[in-house]
Amino acid sequence: MYNITLLDSLEKIDASWDSFLSPETISLLASIEKQINSAGFTPPVSRVLHFLSLPLNQVKIIILGQDPYPQKGVATGRAFEVGTLKSWNQTFNNISLKNIVRAIYYAYQNEYLKFADIKKHIGNNFLIKNPNSLFLEWEKQGVLLLNTSFTCEVGKSNSHEKFWEPFTQTLLRYISLSNTEIIWFVWGNNAKSIINGIDIKNKIESMHPMMCYNKDGRDDDFLFGKINPFEETKHLINWLG
Repeated sequence: MYNITLLDSLEKIDASWDSFLSPETISLLASIEKQINSAGFTPPVSRVLHFLSLPLNQVKIIILGQDPYPQKGVATGRAFEVGTLKSWNQTFNNISLKNIVRAIYYAYQNEYLKFADIKKHIGNNFLIKNPNSLFLEWEKQGVLLLNTSFTCEVGKSNSHEKFWEPFTQTLLRYISLSNTEIIWFVWGNNAKSIINGIDIKNKIESMHPMMCYNKDGRDDDFLFGKINPFEETKHLINWLG
């Protein structure tokens, strides 16, 4: 039907996206595919547009980050998910995900702890799902995990930003018009920049979760800022999975 690999590789496309996939959008995707294929990319082609398999009319929260993890085999098509991680006890270097878990811990336990200390509570008083199922559980509850760029070159973070920017702006504008009740978590400068000019009713903006510091003047720090997005929305989503 679409005749481009990024779409043909998907197991399904939910009907809620049919009007988004106009001839203009299809043409834009075809152009992007030509550009990213020249250097290779991550995540796997079948996961790049994973979001299209989810029903837009059931989305309650959008988490908007930057771009996929650039390490080979790590990106999954869900923002911030680490595809190689099966247990919280595994060693991993993805600081953003560790700080996400720290923020969730605070939302439910009202205490700031280092990730290493939180691991001691997992399975006891902190019943968070394993990392290889947590993000799927969020999706089932209506969480859409998007990046502002859907691919990057392996080893080169943010390398495809300019390729994806027109598509992403079109996508986010479409979402904002189609479902005005969604709460947007906008994390980092890339995410803040790309929604500029888009009318979004409900949003919680913060610095990127990669760098968190408990210092004066950082009211929008992801972890230590005035608003914890998980605490604000735990009546809508069980962030523990």
